[in-house]
Amino acid sequence: MISEDERQSMLRAHSIGPTMIRYLEEIGIERLAELRGADPQEIAMRMNIALGRRHINSMGVAALRNLIELADSEAG
Repeated sequence: MISEDERQSMLRAHSIGPTMIRYLEEIGIERLAELRGADPQEIAMRMNIALGRRHINSMGVAALRNLIELADSEAG
């Protein structure tokens, strides 16, 4: 489960909301740091598999890219 602190950190990324955070939880991502260097297309694919259908569209991938950029920027 994603902690409240991590949830608040993730919500700082443009276009990330509670639903996207719930999808991250479904695929086992619980910390922003786990997204450092990740591929947004791969994360979207994992989400689609978990949801059992193609649900994450190009705007969702762009939101994931924003989240990954936030994770990368906080790596230092």
